[in-house]
Amino acid sequence: MEQDKHSKTEEATPKRLRDSRKKGQVSKSGDLNSSVSFLLFSVLLGALGSYLLRNGRAFMQFALSSGVRTEITPANAGTYLTELMMQILLIFLPFGLLAVFIGILTNVVQVGFLFTFEPLKPDFKRLNPIQGFKNIFSKKAIFTLFKSLMKLLIVIYLGYQGFQKFLTPIMNLGGVGVEHLFDFFIGVVRSISINVAALMIILGIIDFVFEKRTYKKNLMMTKHEIKEEYKQMEGDPKIKAKRQQKQREMSMARTMQSVEASTVLITNPTHIAIALRYEQGKDDAPVVMAKGLDYKAMKMKERAKEHNVPIIENKPLARAMYYEVEPGSSVPVELYQAVAEVLALVFTMNQKKRK
Repeated sequence: MEQDKHSKTEEATPKRLRDSRKKGQVSKSGDLNSSVSFLLFSVLLGALGSYLLRNGRAFMQFALSSGVRTEITPANAGTYLTELMMQILLIFLPFGLLAVFIGILTNVVQVGFLFTFEPLKPDFKRLNPIQGFKNIFSKKAIFTLFKSLMKLLIVIYLGYQGFQKFLTPIMNLGGVGVEHLFDFFIGVVRSISINVAALMIILGIIDFVFEKRTYKKNLMMTKHEIKEEYKQMEGDPKIKAKRQQKQREMSMARTMQSVEASTVLITNPTHIAIALRYEQGKDDAPVVMAKGLDYKAMKMKERAKEHNVPIIENKPLARAMYYEVEPGSSVPVELYQAVAEVLALVFTMNQKKRK
Protein backbone atom coordinates (compact mmCIF):
# COMPACT_ATOMS: atom_id res chain seq x y z
CA MET A 1 0.00 0.00 0.00
CA GLU A 2 2.81 2.40 0.92
CA GLN A 3 4.66 1.45 -2.26
CA ASP A 4 1.61 2.24 -4.42
CA LYS A 5 1.39 5.63 -2.71
CA HIS A 6 4.88 6.63 -3.90
CA SER A 7 5.08 4.84 -7.28
CA LYS A 8 4.40 7.17 -10.20
CA THR A 9 2.40 4.99 -12.54
CA GLU A 10 -0.30 7.40 -13.73
CA GLU A 11 -0.24 9.87 -16.63
CA ALA A 12 -0.22 13.55 -15.70
CA THR A 13 -3.67 15.07 -15.34
CA PRO A 14 -4.73 18.07 -17.48
CA LYS A 15 -4.40 20.30 -14.40
CA ARG A 16 -0.84 19.08 -13.77
CA LEU A 17 0.03 19.83 -17.41
CA ARG A 18 -1.56 23.30 -17.22
CA ASP A 19 0.27 24.16 -13.99
CA SER A 20 3.57 22.98 -15.46
CA ARG A 21 3.03 25.07 -18.58
CA LYS A 22 2.25 28.17 -16.51
CA LYS A 23 5.62 27.73 -14.80
CA GLY A 24 7.35 27.62 -18.17
CA GLN A 25 8.08 23.89 -17.89
CA VAL A 26 7.45 22.60 -21.42
CA SER A 27 9.00 20.01 -23.67
CA LYS A 28 11.13 21.52 -26.39
CA SER A 29 14.42 20.88 -28.13
CA GLY A 30 17.09 23.56 -28.15
CA ASP A 31 18.97 21.56 -30.77
CA LEU A 32 16.00 21.75 -33.13
CA ASN A 33 15.93 25.54 -32.74
CA SER A 34 19.63 25.90 -33.53
CA SER A 35 19.38 23.43 -36.43
CA VAL A 36 16.54 25.34 -38.10
CA SER A 37 18.42 28.61 -37.59
CA PHE A 38 21.57 27.10 -39.08
CA LEU A 39 19.64 25.77 -42.09
CA LEU A 40 17.97 29.09 -42.81
CA PHE A 41 21.24 31.00 -42.49
CA SER A 42 22.85 28.45 -44.84
CA VAL A 43 20.12 28.91 -47.46
CA LEU A 44 20.41 32.71 -47.21
CA LEU A 45 24.19 32.65 -47.02
CA GLY A 46 24.63 34.15 -50.49
CA ALA A 47 22.45 37.20 -49.80
CA LEU A 48 23.72 37.62 -46.24
CA GLY A 49 27.33 37.22 -47.32
CA SER A 50 26.97 39.83 -50.05
CA TYR A 51 25.27 42.18 -47.61
CA LEU A 52 28.04 41.66 -45.03
CA LEU A 53 30.80 42.14 -47.60
CA ARG A 54 29.28 45.31 -49.06
CA ASN A 55 28.57 46.96 -45.71
CA GLY A 56 31.83 45.74 -44.18
CA ARG A 57 33.75 47.38 -47.02
CA ALA A 58 31.80 50.62 -46.51
CA PHE A 59 32.50 50.48 -42.78
CA MET A 60 36.23 49.98 -43.32
CA GLN A 61 36.33 52.89 -45.77
CA PHE A 62 34.55 55.13 -43.29
CA ALA A 63 36.74 54.06 -40.35
CA LEU A 64 40.01 54.50 -42.22
CA SER A 65 39.14 57.68 -44.08
CA SER A 66 37.64 59.52 -41.11
CA GLY A 67 41.00 59.75 -39.39
CA VAL A 68 42.53 61.17 -42.56
CA ARG A 69 39.82 63.77 -43.26
CA THR A 70 39.21 64.87 -39.68
CA GLU A 71 41.55 65.04 -36.74
CA ILE A 72 40.17 62.95 -33.86
CA THR A 73 40.27 64.90 -30.61
CA PRO A 74 38.80 64.29 -27.14
CA ALA A 75 35.97 66.65 -28.12
CA ASN A 76 34.83 64.71 -31.20
CA ALA A 77 35.94 61.22 -30.20
CA GLY A 78 32.54 60.42 -28.66
CA THR A 79 30.69 61.38 -31.85
CA TYR A 80 33.15 59.40 -33.95
CA LEU A 81 32.77 56.27 -31.82
CA THR A 82 28.98 56.62 -31.82
CA GLU A 83 28.96 56.69 -35.63
CA LEU A 84 31.18 53.61 -35.73
CA MET A 85 28.92 51.73 -33.30
CA MET A 86 25.80 52.68 -35.28
CA GLN A 87 27.34 51.38 -38.50
CA ILE A 88 28.38 48.13 -36.80
CA LEU A 89 24.84 47.80 -35.42
CA LEU A 90 23.32 48.33 -38.85
CA ILE A 91 25.64 45.70 -40.34
CA PHE A 92 24.65 42.98 -37.85
CA LEU A 93 21.03 44.06 -37.23
CA PRO A 94 19.53 41.84 -39.99
CA PHE A 95 21.38 38.82 -38.59
CA GLY A 96 20.06 39.49 -35.09
CA LEU A 97 16.48 40.10 -36.26
CA LEU A 98 16.55 36.93 -38.34
CA ALA A 99 17.88 34.88 -35.40
CA VAL A 100 15.18 36.29 -33.08
CA PHE A 101 12.46 35.58 -35.64
CA ILE A 102 13.61 31.98 -36.16
CA GLY A 103 13.92 31.42 -32.40
CA ILE A 104 10.39 32.68 -31.73
CA LEU A 105 8.93 30.75 -34.66
CA THR A 106 10.51 27.41 -33.75
CA ASN A 107 9.51 27.79 -30.10
CA VAL A 108 5.90 28.60 -31.02
CA VAL A 109 5.79 25.58 -33.35
CA GLN A 110 7.08 23.30 -30.57
CA VAL A 111 5.17 24.55 -27.51
CA GLY A 112 2.64 27.13 -28.78
CA PHE A 113 2.47 30.73 -27.62
CA LEU A 114 3.61 31.01 -24.01
CA PHE A 115 4.66 34.13 -22.09
CA THR A 116 5.72 33.74 -18.46
CA PHE A 117 8.30 35.12 -16.03
CA GLU A 118 8.29 32.00 -13.84
CA PRO A 119 11.63 30.61 -15.14
CA LEU A 120 13.32 33.90 -14.16
CA LYS A 121 12.36 33.58 -10.51
CA PRO A 122 15.20 32.44 -8.21
CA ASP A 123 15.04 28.78 -7.23
CA PHE A 124 17.50 27.74 -4.51
CA LYS A 125 16.83 24.06 -5.23
CA ARG A 126 19.01 24.45 -8.33
CA LEU A 127 21.98 25.16 -6.04
CA ASN A 128 21.71 21.72 -4.43
CA PRO A 129 25.13 20.07 -5.09
CA ILE A 130 23.77 16.55 -4.60
CA GLN A 131 21.07 17.06 -7.21
CA GLY A 132 23.61 18.67 -9.51
CA PHE A 133 25.92 15.65 -9.17
CA LYS A 134 23.01 13.34 -10.01
CA ASN A 135 22.20 15.41 -13.10
CA ILE A 136 25.77 14.99 -14.38
CA PHE A 137 25.29 11.20 -14.63
CA SER A 138 21.60 11.24 -15.55
CA LYS A 139 20.16 9.71 -18.72
CA LYS A 140 19.57 13.18 -20.08
CA ALA A 141 23.23 14.16 -19.59
CA ILE A 142 24.40 10.96 -21.29
CA PHE A 143 22.00 11.54 -24.18
CA THR A 144 23.21 15.17 -24.50
CA LEU A 145 26.83 13.98 -24.62
CA PHE A 146 25.90 11.42 -27.29
CA LYS A 147 24.17 14.13 -29.34
CA SER A 148 27.18 16.44 -29.12
CA LEU A 149 29.52 13.69 -30.28
CA MET A 150 27.18 12.78 -33.13
CA LYS A 151 26.97 16.39 -34.28
CA LEU A 152 30.74 16.75 -34.13
CA LEU A 153 31.26 13.59 -36.19
CA ILE A 154 28.63 14.73 -38.70
CA VAL A 155 30.29 18.12 -39.15
CA ILE A 156 33.73 16.51 -39.59
CA TYR A 157 32.45 13.87 -42.02
CA LEU A 158 30.38 16.20 -44.18
CA GLY A 159 33.11 18.84 -44.10
CA TYR A 160 35.60 16.25 -45.33
CA GLN A 161 33.20 14.99 -48.01
CA GLY A 162 32.47 18.54 -49.14
CA PHE A 163 36.15 19.38 -49.27
CA GLN A 164 36.82 16.33 -51.45
CA LYS A 165 33.95 17.29 -53.74
CA PHE A 166 35.30 20.79 -54.28
CA LEU A 167 38.99 19.85 -54.19
CA THR A 168 39.46 20.03 -57.96
CA PRO A 169 37.71 23.44 -58.35
CA ILE A 170 39.74 24.77 -55.42
CA MET A 171 42.98 23.65 -57.08
CA ASN A 172 41.96 25.52 -60.24
CA LEU A 173 41.06 28.80 -58.52
CA GLY A 174 43.91 30.53 -60.32
CA GLY A 175 41.81 30.80 -63.44
CA VAL A 176 38.62 31.94 -61.75
CA GLY A 177 39.53 35.57 -61.15
CA VAL A 178 39.63 37.57 -57.94
CA GLU A 179 36.16 39.04 -58.51
CA HIS A 180 34.60 35.55 -58.43
CA LEU A 181 36.47 34.15 -55.43
CA PHE A 182 33.92 35.36 -52.91
CA ASP A 183 30.96 33.82 -54.76
CA PHE A 184 32.87 30.56 -55.17
CA PHE A 185 33.68 30.20 -51.47
CA ILE A 186 30.15 31.23 -50.50
CA GLY A 187 28.81 28.45 -52.73
CA VAL A 188 31.18 25.88 -51.18
CA VAL A 189 30.29 26.87 -47.62
CA ARG A 190 26.55 26.96 -48.37
CA SER A 191 26.57 23.50 -49.98
CA ILE A 192 28.37 21.94 -47.00
CA SER A 193 26.30 23.91 -44.47
CA ILE A 194 22.96 22.85 -45.95
CA ASN A 195 23.95 19.16 -45.78
CA VAL A 196 25.12 19.56 -42.18
CA ALA A 197 21.96 21.49 -41.23
CA ALA A 198 19.66 18.86 -42.78
CA LEU A 199 21.21 16.07 -40.70
CA MET A 200 21.25 18.28 -37.61
CA ILE A 201 17.50 18.85 -38.01
CA ILE A 202 17.00 15.08 -38.04
CA LEU A 203 18.96 14.87 -34.79
CA GLY A 204 16.91 17.80 -33.47
CA ILE A 205 13.66 15.96 -34.19
CA ILE A 206 14.99 12.88 -32.38
CA ASP A 207 15.97 15.15 -29.49
CA PHE A 208 12.48 16.68 -29.46
CA VAL A 209 10.86 13.24 -29.23
CA PHE A 210 13.25 12.32 -26.39
CA GLU A 211 12.49 15.58 -24.56
CA LYS A 212 8.75 14.98 -24.98
CA ARG A 213 8.98 11.49 -23.47
CA THR A 214 11.21 12.71 -20.64
CA TYR A 215 8.84 15.59 -19.92
CA LYS A 216 5.82 13.28 -19.70
CA LYS A 217 7.75 10.83 -17.54
CA ASN A 218 8.84 13.56 -15.11
CA LEU A 219 5.22 14.73 -14.74
CA MET A 220 3.82 11.26 -14.03
CA MET A 221 1.83 11.06 -10.81
CA THR A 222 1.03 8.58 -8.11
CA LYS A 223 -2.54 7.50 -7.46
CA HIS A 224 -2.34 9.33 -4.16
CA GLU A 225 -1.38 12.59 -5.91
CA ILE A 226 -4.32 12.25 -8.30
CA LYS A 227 -6.70 11.73 -5.38
CA GLU A 228 -5.28 14.77 -3.58
CA GLU A 229 -5.60 16.87 -6.72
CA TYR A 230 -9.19 15.73 -7.14
CA LYS A 231 -9.92 16.75 -3.57
CA GLN A 232 -8.47 20.19 -4.20
CA MET A 233 -10.49 20.66 -7.37
CA GLU A 234 -13.77 19.13 -6.26
CA GLY A 235 -13.48 19.39 -2.50
CA ASP A 236 -13.28 16.62 0.06
CA PRO A 237 -15.75 13.82 -0.89
CA LYS A 238 -17.18 13.79 2.64
CA ILE A 239 -17.78 17.54 2.59
CA LYS A 240 -19.18 17.29 -0.92
CA ALA A 241 -21.57 14.51 0.16
CA LYS A 242 -22.76 16.60 3.12
CA ARG A 243 -23.28 19.60 0.85
CA GLN A 244 -25.31 17.49 -1.60
CA GLN A 245 -27.33 16.07 1.28
CA LYS A 246 -28.07 19.60 2.50
CA GLN A 247 -29.14 20.63 -0.99
CA ARG A 248 -31.48 17.64 -1.21
CA GLU A 249 -32.98 18.52 2.17
CA MET A 250 -33.53 22.13 1.10
CA SER A 251 -35.09 20.97 -2.17
CA MET A 252 -37.39 18.59 -0.30
CA ALA A 253 -38.40 21.36 2.10
CA ARG A 254 -39.35 23.66 -0.79
CA THR A 255 -41.30 20.82 -2.40
CA MET A 256 -43.26 20.20 0.82
CA GLN A 257 -44.09 23.90 1.10
CA SER A 258 -45.32 23.85 -2.49
CA VAL A 259 -47.56 20.85 -1.70
CA GLU A 260 -49.09 22.71 1.26
CA ALA A 261 -49.93 25.68 -1.00
CA SER A 262 -51.30 23.58 -3.88
CA THR A 263 -54.95 23.02 -4.86
CA VAL A 264 -54.68 19.34 -5.70
CA LEU A 265 -52.10 16.54 -5.83
CA ILE A 266 -52.35 14.39 -8.96
CA THR A 267 -50.77 10.90 -8.66
CA ASN A 268 -49.83 7.91 -10.80
CA PRO A 269 -50.81 6.54 -8.06
CA THR A 270 -47.53 5.48 -6.36
CA HIS A 271 -44.60 6.53 -8.51
CA ILE A 272 -45.47 10.08 -9.61
CA ALA A 273 -47.00 13.04 -7.79
CA ILE A 274 -47.81 16.47 -9.26
CA ALA A 275 -48.72 19.42 -7.00
CA LEU A 276 -51.08 21.71 -8.94
CA ARG A 277 -52.38 25.14 -7.96
CA TYR A 278 -55.23 27.13 -9.43
CA GLU A 279 -56.74 30.15 -7.73
CA GLN A 280 -59.33 32.21 -9.57
CA GLY A 281 -58.32 35.85 -9.90
CA LYS A 282 -54.66 35.01 -9.21
CA ASP A 283 -53.71 32.39 -11.80
CA ASP A 284 -54.44 32.80 -15.50
CA ALA A 285 -53.92 29.05 -15.90
CA PRO A 286 -53.21 26.13 -13.55
CA VAL A 287 -49.57 26.11 -12.35
CA VAL A 288 -47.41 23.07 -11.52
CA MET A 289 -45.99 23.87 -8.05
CA ALA A 290 -43.82 20.74 -7.64
CA LYS A 291 -43.36 17.23 -8.93
CA GLY A 292 -41.80 14.12 -7.47
CA LEU A 293 -40.86 10.55 -8.32
CA ASP A 294 -40.93 7.42 -6.12
CA TYR A 295 -39.71 8.39 -2.60
CA LYS A 296 -40.35 12.08 -3.17
CA ALA A 297 -43.82 11.33 -4.53
CA MET A 298 -44.60 9.30 -1.39
CA LYS A 299 -43.50 12.17 0.86
CA MET A 300 -45.63 14.60 -1.16
CA LYS A 301 -48.71 12.43 -0.62
CA GLU A 302 -48.00 12.23 3.10
CA ARG A 303 -47.72 16.03 3.33
CA ALA A 304 -50.90 16.46 1.23
CA LYS A 305 -52.84 14.24 3.66
CA GLU A 306 -51.50 16.17 6.66
CA HIS A 307 -52.72 19.49 5.20
CA ASN A 308 -55.97 18.18 3.69
CA VAL A 309 -54.89 18.73 0.08
CA PRO A 310 -57.09 16.57 -2.23
CA ILE A 311 -55.27 13.66 -3.87
CA ILE A 312 -56.63 12.63 -7.29
CA GLU A 313 -55.37 9.60 -9.18
CA ASN A 314 -54.98 10.17 -12.92
CA LYS A 315 -52.17 8.15 -14.47
CA PRO A 316 -52.08 9.66 -18.01
CA LEU A 317 -52.28 13.23 -16.73
CA ALA A 318 -49.67 12.67 -14.01
CA ARG A 319 -47.24 11.16 -16.49
CA ALA A 320 -47.82 13.87 -19.09
CA MET A 321 -47.25 16.72 -16.64
CA TYR A 322 -44.20 15.06 -15.06
CA TYR A 323 -42.37 14.75 -18.37
CA GLU A 324 -43.64 17.92 -20.10
CA VAL A 325 -44.07 20.63 -17.44
CA GLU A 326 -41.42 22.05 -15.10
CA PRO A 327 -42.24 23.39 -11.60
CA GLY A 328 -43.32 27.02 -11.77
CA SER A 329 -44.71 26.66 -15.32
CA SER A 330 -48.32 26.83 -16.43
CA VAL A 331 -50.10 23.76 -17.75
CA PRO A 332 -49.91 23.60 -21.58
CA VAL A 333 -53.08 24.17 -23.59
CA GLU A 334 -53.32 20.54 -24.73
CA LEU A 335 -53.78 19.44 -21.09
CA TYR A 336 -56.40 22.06 -20.19
CA GLN A 337 -59.33 19.65 -20.67
CA ALA A 338 -57.89 16.91 -18.45
CA VAL A 339 -56.84 19.43 -15.78
CA ALA A 340 -60.24 21.12 -15.88
CA GLU A 341 -61.92 17.76 -15.14
CA VAL A 342 -59.65 17.22 -12.13
CA LEU A 343 -60.26 20.75 -10.81
CA ALA A 344 -64.03 20.27 -11.28
CA LEU A 345 -63.81 17.08 -9.23
CA VAL A 346 -61.86 18.90 -6.51
CA PHE A 347 -64.44 21.72 -6.49
CA THR A 348 -67.23 19.14 -6.06
CA MET A 349 -65.35 17.45 -3.20
CA ASN A 350 -64.87 20.79 -1.44
CA GLN A 351 -68.56 21.62 -1.88
CA LYS A 352 -69.55 18.33 -0.24
CA LYS A 353 -67.19 18.98 2.69
CA ARG A 354 -68.78 22.36 3.33
CA LYS A 355 -72.26 20.78 3.51
